Amino acid sequence: MRNFVSPRLIVSTPVVSLAVAGASAAIVPGSVIAKQGDVVGSSTISSVNSPFTDGNGVVSFVAALADNNRIIWKGTGPIFNSADALPDVLSGAEGTMGSGNAGQFIYSPSFNGNDAVYTNAGILLAADDALPPMPGFFSSFNSRPQMGPDGTAYWVGGYTNTQGGSTQGRMLLKATDVSNPGGMQIVLKTGDVIGGFPITASGVGFNYQFSDNGAHHIQALVLTTGSSSTDDFIYLDGALVAREGSPNGSGDNWQSFDNPSVNNAGNYIFGGDSSGPTATDEFLSYNGVIEIREGSTVGGVTLGASCDGAAINDVNQVAFIWDSNLTETLFAGVGGDLANSIALLSVGDQLDLDGDTIGDWTVSDFKSSNVIGPGLDLGEDGYVYVEVGLMPIGGGSEMEAIIRVAIPEPATLGLAALALLGLLRRR
Repeated sequence: MRNFVSPRLIVSTPVVSLAVAGASAAIVPGSVIAKQGDVVGSSTISSVNSPFTDGNGVVSFVAALADNNRIIWKGTGPIFNSADALPDVLSGAEGTMGSGNAGQFIYSPSFNGNDAVYTNAGILLAADDALPPMPGFFSSFNSRPQMGPDGTAYWVGGYTNTQGGSTQGRMLLKATDVSNPGGMQIVLKTGDVIGGFPITASGVGFNYQFSDNGAHHIQALVLTTGSSSTDDFIYLDGALVAREGSPNGSGDNWQSFDNPSVNNAGNYIFGGDSSGPTATDEFLSYNGVIEIREGSTVGGVTLGASCDGAAINDVNQVAFIWDSNLTETLFAGVGGDLANSIALLSVGDQLDLDGDTIGDWTVSDFKSSNVIGPGLDLGEDGYVYVEVGLMPIGGGSEMEAIIRVAIPEPATLGLAALALLGLLRRR
């Protein structure tokens, strides 16, 4: 269970005054956790990847160094360098990773040339390795690793009955003890029957999440239904809660799914497209009910065609990034009332790092993606971590960075006040 600390209020009079006066950009307090060009040992950071928080709200991510090594960054600095694995060779890395409360981690590099998942205890599984839970079968790939606060590792892998062979099916794997690869378990795999339909060969989706307490599991699945227009599903705790082509309660049908996220209470969100008009088909739902759509006005911003990332925490706060016709914006709200979410930060806003109400960097981009990682995460301490591009005030080259911004306290301001504040602080 994540620890709850009352969120810090980020709003100050100068921020509101700038927006009301019609300034072209808001100045938003925040922190830079790490950025391109920062020195790490004898090298520098060349790129960063999506942030992920542990059960205490501490941020972790994979970063690439100029010397071609990768690091696992946690909190205030690196806890692992891929060079530490020598004489084994770790190269490259996916952007998705996870970390536990006690310093455990999992990420997905190549291990001596084979696609793998690697942890604080060393290699967990690599392509061509025998699969402990499937005697006679071998790993063909390993991808999208995550980790619970207790150090339980999860990832999506492929299997084949021929060492070095092509992938024949997919599985979602789990290891409660990363130092014991032989104890890994299969959670779901190709051929498993859910709601009367078997999972297709590639139907175990890369978009999934387990709650911090491990009690809840949400995932996008593709099942064999006999029609490609009805085979996409959202799976939650053994049940199918949304199906492509089925009514969604808003006058049209579910069509595609992304951004699934679930918390310890079993409350969940997911996004995607509906079958409605293209001007309103993008949506974000809470507990299976569509709460906001493309074309809606949220926090003074009219939502555009793409929700690029979303997450829910254990106190039911939801953070999400959404495009508009003019920019991209990071929002925060409460599940069940997402229409009253507030705009925290937009592309073009300035980030104030030292609290002097003067911008130190301009936010040039949100580096979020529904394909390779959500690009944001939040714990319960009132902070959202997000991967962005930053430009120096006055011009210069864009730098990738992980930043932190705070969420105003709903219990203090009330949702109505937050909604009003959202209207005030935007342009």
